[in-house]
Amino acid sequence: MANWGQKIGKMTQSAITKSKEMAEVTRLNLEINTLEQNTKNIYMKMGEYVAENGLLGEDETVKKYMKELEKIKEELEKNQERIKEVRNINICSSCGAEVSRISKFCDMCGTEIIRVSLETEQKVCKNCDAPIDDDALFCGNCGTKQE
Repeated sequence: MANWGQKIGKMTQSAITKSKEMAEVTRLNLEINTLEQNTKNIYMKMGEYVAENGLLGEDETVKKYMKELEKIKEELEKNQERIKEVRNINICSSCGAEVSRISKFCDMCGTEIIRVSLETEQKVCKNCDAPIDDDALFCGNCGTKQE
């Protein structure tokens, strides 16, 4: 029986040692992940700095990345415009307020709203800029007669 007690004691001690090892490895892995993320953040900041300040413009790799970045920015702008169209709003250039697409002036600051449409070939009402059919005689939004 005493032999079983010693075996259980050794097994318990081994389990405690393994638990401590696992806890330390987990802590170190967490620290490694944090340091790796910090490294990625620094690289990202360096890249932003290079791009924003036009540095290394003669480097072919940087040129390639800048072209890719420009394409992504264009897609972002298109998608942001699409969201505004879906929500039927414009953004005031003066105060940043959301303004209905039919408004000619911002209801927050009074600035004239410059209306933007991605669908440049779409016919719009001469009064309210609402999209209308090419053969429409009147605007379905405001009722203005079209020419």
